[in-house]
Amino acid sequence: MAACPVCGKGKSKRHCPALGQVICPTCCGTKRLVEIRCPADCGWLKAARAHPPAVQQRQQEHDANLVVPLIRGLDDGGYAVLMACLPAAVAFRNEADPPPLDSDLQAAAAALAATAETAIRGVLYEHQPDTLPRLDASTAAAMRRVEDAVKDFRRQGHPAPDAYLAFLGRVLKPRLADASTGLDLASEIQAGFADLQNSK
Repeated sequence: MAACPVCGKGKSKRHCPALGQVICPTCCGTKRLVEIRCPADCGWLKAARAHPPAVQQRQQEHDANLVVPLIRGLDDGGYAVLMACLPAAVAFRNEADPPPLDSDLQAAAAALAATAETAIRGVLYEHQPDTLPRLDASTAAAMRRVEDAVKDFRRQGHPAPDAYLAFLGRVLKPRLADASTGLDLASEIQAGFADLQNSK
C-alpha cells in the first residue's frame, strides 16, 4: 500500500474526490474542510457529519454554549467590536512570546472598557491619534462582556491559564468551513447573531 501523498507517512486508504488522490484516514479526518475543500457529496464528509466523534461533539456543544452568552444582547456596534478585537487577541496569542494568558485578556478588556466609558462621559484627550477606533457605549459593552466572560470561565475551575484563549482560538480559527454544517464559521456566527437580534 502506497504512502499518503499528503503527509507521506500514513497508508493511502481513502479516495479523496477533492484532491483526486487516495490519502490516509488521518489526513482525511484532520484536514477535512480545514486544508482540503471537500465537495458536499464526499462520502467521508457525509459520514463525519452524521457521526462526529463523541469528544469532538462534546467540545462543539461546550464551545457553542460559551459563544451564545458572549454575543447575546449586543447591538451591531458591540458585535463589530468583538469581531475585530477577539480575532486580533487570538492572532497575538499565536505570535507573542511568551503568549498571553486569560488574565491578560481580561485586563485588556477591562482597560479598553474603562477608556471607552471615560470617553462617553466627555473626557477628551489632547493628542488622540486619528487611527484609534471610536470609543463608544458599544465598545464599552463589548469589552465588559469579554471581561465578564473570562471571569465566569475562570470561576469554573479550568486548570490551564490560557483555556479561554484556547476556546477563542477554536471558534475563531480560520477554516474553509465548519465541519458540522458546511458553513463558513464567520457566516455561522453572523447568522447566530442575527437570530439573537431577531428574537429580542
